[in-house]
Amino acid sequence: MDTSPSSSHSSPARGERLLSATPSRQQQGGAIMGRVLLNLIWAVAHFAFSFLIQLTELFAPILLILGVGWSLLPHLVTVATANLGSLTEDQQTHEIVNHIAHTIPEQLIVAGHTLTPHGLIKDGLLLMALAAASSTAAAWLARRL
Repeated sequence: MDTSPSSSHSSPARGERLLSATPSRQQQGGAIMGRVLLNLIWAVAHFAFSFLIQLTELFAPILLILGVGWSLLPHLVTVATANLGSLTEDQQTHEIVNHIAHTIPEQLIVAGHTLTPHGLIKDGLLLMALAAASSTAAAWLARRL
């Protein structure tokens, strides 16, 4: 028994269906360009998040250390001043230490921005949160690429 299709049983509609099922070169080129463009957008976003991670990992510890050190410095000077009385009786030394204790600023204004010890600590913690969010986004984008 012959199972090959004969030309008498083949319909013209069947040939049209086969031709319409295969996408044209123009449609394939558009799909490829779309994928390339999407990958380019994802790559730029991944780069931005990775760069943001690097910056936040650099500045967050610096801000935290400066903020904690600045907030502890007046307390350390106060403790040193309290213990100074047992070490020396020199009045001039007491005056110098008291002067140093009172010259530590509670805030600095740099280019119109007010910096405080607790503000630096808060900014450092916010940068750490931003680094964590950027790391999560970068990992998600890496899976998408």
